Amino acid sequence: MVNPLDITFSVPLEREYEAWIIRGIEDYFFSLGLRISIWAVSPRDEINWPADEAMVVGKKLIGLQLKKVIYDDDGLRPRTFSRLKWTFHNPPGQFNTVLKFPEIYYCLPTFINRNLKNQALSHCLFWRPDINAKPNLNAWYSNKNALTPYKSIGKNTRWGKFIEDIMECTVGKKIDTFNEAETFVESIREYMREISNENPADNEWSHSNQKLYTYILAIPIN
Repeated sequence: MVNPLDITFSVPLEREYEAWIIRGIEDYFFSLGLRISIWAVSPRDEINWPADEAMVVGKKLIGLQLKKVIYDDDGLRPRTFSRLKWTFHNPPGQFNTVLKFPEIYYCLPTFINRNLKNQALSHCLFWRPDINAKPNLNAWYSNKNALTPYKSIGKNTRWGKFIEDIMECTVGKKIDTFNEAETFVESIREYMREISNENPADNEWSHSNQKLYTYILAIPIN
């Protein structure tokens, strides 16, 4: 069996995780014969909406913020999942955007072995920070001693339950008209613009290294 905590060549980059997870989502729905749309939304890039309104109307819109996982190596072997953690410092404003919009979830991989790239979607958490918790930009798979309210998020929602929650209408925003879709997505872009402009230094850094953006999924619900 492939161990998710083994390292093959190197720990994956965030953009590699993104590519594997997005492909996994597309493959999942393709296997069911369902048409979905996935695109990135950023504060600077205008959206060229498709002429076919059916691509968003009658769908559920869900935001995903993908982050790489870090293995905080204490030198002990075998490696344990309790050493997995995620940080949400960069790009600036990303964490606040997730807090602001209940339709946006973090998608957090729980593996560092690139041999699992074709099964990436099965090894991810779908998680939202607690809006009432003391702000903290760190989360752990399971670490009771961590100095964060998010000490143990490893038992949070996985892909199958995430889809079931979408079907039960407890996750995502149902879109009945094209204007609803446009207004919703533009509200996210506008908020990200505000966040980006709060600190010019952070804004310059984020756009040269880690651009502020989020993925939007349009998923059929019938």
